[in-house]
Amino acid sequence: MTGSPEPAVGSTDQPHSGLEAVWTAVDDAGAVGFVHVSERGDPNRRYLTRVDGPDRETALVILPGTKNQPPQAVYCVPRGVVSDVTGFKQVTSDTEISRQIEGRPPTTATGQQVRAVLADRLGTTVSDGTLLVPRTLPHDAAVFLQEAGYELQSTPAVTTARATKTSAERDCLRAVQAAAADGLARSEAVLAASEPVDGRLVVDGQPLTAERLRRQINTELAASGVAPADNTSIEADTDVADRLPAGEPIRLTVSPRGPHGYHGHLKRTVAVDSEGGWERRAFIAAEAGLQAAQREIEPGVDISTVQGEAVAEVGAYGFAVTPDTDQSTQGRATATVHGVGLSTHEQPAVGAESQLRAGAVIAVDTGVVDPARGTIRLGTLFVVSEEGPETLIEYPTSLTPVDRTE
Repeated sequence: MTGSPEPAVGSTDQPHSGLEAVWTAVDDAGAVGFVHVSERGDPNRRYLTRVDGPDRETALVILPGTKNQPPQAVYCVPRGVVSDVTGFKQVTSDTEISRQIEGRPPTTATGQQVRAVLADRLGTTVSDGTLLVPRTLPHDAAVFLQEAGYELQSTPAVTTARATKTSAERDCLRAVQAAAADGLARSEAVLAASEPVDGRLVVDGQPLTAERLRRQINTELAASGVAPADNTSIEADTDVADRLPAGEPIRLTVSPRGPHGYHGHLKRTVAVDSEGGWERRAFIAAEAGLQAAQREIEPGVDISTVQGEAVAEVGAYGFAVTPDTDQSTQGRATATVHGVGLSTHEQPAVGAESQLRAGAVIAVDTGVVDPARGTIRLGTLFVVSEEGPETLIEYPTSLTPVDRTE
């Protein structure tokens, strides 16, 4: 099983920026513009600019078009990093947008620069207009804009747009998910080669710890051209420095980040030399829960329905479906469903933008939690489409680890 890295930055497959969604919201609201201020690591900034960095506070000002000029997007950055973000001007889009980069001196606050950009582009006579902003706009930037006379109106335009992925974004997700599958396959191969000694695992005569296995996965991810991003985890009923247990569930989670910032998501549970019994029943229930969730995935369905059906199906195998049920002899059925993209958890999500739309990519995790016996979890990514749900990358489920690298 070989994963391919995401398209290289600058390739024709690079995702378009999310500027169109914002200027459309500006136009619909009759606003004079949109302002986004953030630090590096903000996925909304990556979505709007398609630039990774800089490690400084930046702002993006988006202005609607006029009869004589197209919409404008001005990237406001510290003067010393202007040369590092020139890629912003090279990003393609479906609509003509004038992209500009403006540097600011060290003594100028981000909010001051934004206010100056607005005054220059709009003129001081329209400083009483409405600006659309995300709810996360820093307080100091808001103060600068309000003092200039602008009325600030919160908009979910960016997070709403991110909930639906374009074809290029789905390609990025598919590529990083393939790399996640390679990492998971590597871990299974190591576990399949391990042997139980005194109830703990060894491989090649050396103790097999969670940390050792995690490093094996991360090495494979790096070879596939993606970053582990501190999202690789090995969970079992043992300390991270101790040998992994034989005959008990070992949970493997791989959620790497690709070159364009998109994340994979794969979860599997395996047990070496398991006697079956409870683990087997819980594993089969988790598999059935994934299948039940998949049957519910279609445009227009609320994400809570998908989650609820998954829990109900797991519960049908004799596990509790409500938190207040006595779990001492049953264990509890669990399921989570949420969007994945530039963040490991994003919209659509239960309680916010929860209705599925065609193009969304969602993570579905199902399982059983039992304080006395352990935890079983399975998870993968699905694409929502009018033709039916698509598993982004197929990866087998098996309670017994299998060497899939051959």
